[in-house]
Amino acid sequence: MLKLLFTFTVMLVLHGCVTQELHSDVVLPQNFKAQTISIKPDIFIVNEPFVQTPGELWGSSIGGLVGAAIAAGATSEEQYVALLKQNKINLKEIAREAFKSQLLKSGSSLKLVSNKADIEVQLQILFYGIHPAGPFSDSVEPMLEVGANVFVNNGQHYMDISESIKFPDDELITPVLMEEYVENPELLKNAYMTLAETISETIIQQLSMLGTSH
Repeated sequence: MLKLLFTFTVMLVLHGCVTQELHSDVVLPQNFKAQTISIKPDIFIVNEPFVQTPGELWGSSIGGLVGAAIAAGATSEEQYVALLKQNKINLKEIAREAFKSQLLKSGSSLKLVSNKADIEVQLQILFYGIHPAGPFSDSVEPMLEVGANVFVNNGQHYMDISESIKFPDDELITPVLMEEYVENPELLKNAYMTLAETISETIIQQLSMLGTSH
């Protein structure tokens, strides 16, 4: 219990939605106005998730890739990666689709194109995983941090943006028992999509500022 409380305290410092932005030395022309945006095909993802769950990670019996990982003595992180892979939960694709859908919903003047855009965005999965919904909770909730490397003027690195949700509000993500995610992986996939859409909305708001004259 002390270990769980310590972990929760550390994560609480990272609570909520946090935006970080880093500008480069590229100076945009005074009249620069972006009209198009594209998503680079390669999306980075960190090697390992953060996994902290109350009690055992899985139920008494589970098969497939996860069962094989357990039998091979895999770590909790490796087992979680196996769960995502077994159920075709591809965080790279989730991040890409969330960004596209939120761009369309945002009403931004930026038009999504496949190449040769005024703004190029390289998405990154900087952090992901699952953890208890509270210090004494049996339920869990996913976490996600997505970054965007932004390029302008034919490939010049302009800025980096990252947005994280590590303790989502219950209104955004309803905490559930880990067993529910195992038995209904679509629930976990939808939870990550919700986080990715919320994060993308904030990133797009910042990028849309490049669609106005400077």
